[in-house]
Amino acid sequence: MALTDLGRREFLAAGVTGLSVTAAYGAEAFGVTERFDEARVTAVVPWAQGGGTDRAMRITTPAWSDRLGIEFVVENYPGGSTQVGGEELYNADPDGTTVAMWNMPQMQATWLFQNAPYGMESFDYLGTHHWDPTMWFAPPDRPYDDLEEFVEYAREDGATVGITSAIGNTALSALLVEDTYDLELTVVNMEGGAEVRQAVLAGDVDAGVNQPWAFNPDHVDDVLALGSHTAEPQELWPDTPSFADLGLEEVPLVEEGLGQWKLMVVPGGLRENHPEQFERLAETYAAALEDEAFLAEAENQGGLDEILEYHGPDDTEAEVEETSQFMEAYADVVENFIYDR
Repeated sequence: MALTDLGRREFLAAGVTGLSVTAAYGAEAFGVTERFDEARVTAVVPWAQGGGTDRAMRITTPAWSDRLGIEFVVENYPGGSTQVGGEELYNADPDGTTVAMWNMPQMQATWLFQNAPYGMESFDYLGTHHWDPTMWFAPPDRPYDDLEEFVEYAREDGATVGITSAIGNTALSALLVEDTYDLELTVVNMEGGAEVRQAVLAGDVDAGVNQPWAFNPDHVDDVLALGSHTAEPQELWPDTPSFADLGLEEVPLVEEGLGQWKLMVVPGGLRENHPEQFERLAETYAAALEDEAFLAEAENQGGLDEILEYHGPDDTEAEVEETSQFMEAYADVVENFIYDR
């Protein structure tokens, strides 16, 4: 979840805090230890293949590998609204050979609401990757064209809404719309963006809540884009009205913008106990996001290059803390959904 002003986004804004991202990065540039050189890096994705996090990780690791001089192997650990993958990262050795691309606010929600054995201090943070706003989609044959009309339809007939996670931004958007307009929605957790996309394309749900890039803009002509949970239209589906455009400002978080951060996380203790390896990972990760081949592939992947937003380790940690506080503020909404349905 990004509680941030959409107008203040800056691509690769600050660089790694205290680190240069302009040098040529290679394995020899950092005084690499023999142990680190011989290792491979396991890149954990806490979702199934085909979703937005998986796609983002798989197009990032080739450029990162080139700069790090070490092979990356992407491994998927879906389940538990990212908790399965979170525990895989938590249990990994903090030696620089395991990274994960995780999502906020799903990450915070696992320790706030699912009794995960870890918390914010259990991890170190290399940097953010991109921010994808929350958006509503529908099959093209439905008798509504935007979310305002969907609300009227659901008030009369009820509706089934697919979400990507029981505890993340898509669930929160669905629950806030339901509560604001006193609807009775059947909200179905589909455990991932790929599943929501498939359900919408197949017409199995009346609406799906996902992120526009994660849903994949290649399908812009295949679905109805009902609205974006933001004050302004978002970049990837520019013809989609924002909630504010539709007059839905009564729904919380319209002005701030509700969405999902992707960020790169490592096991806690790496920064303190192996600072050279942490800095090497952080520097090469930042450099990979400036790589021409990566940016070209990001553009080819439905315009991912338009929503890239890099923040360094310290700013990322501050964003994690801010999102944790935010999720605590909406604890009642989330817990009612988890325990009462």
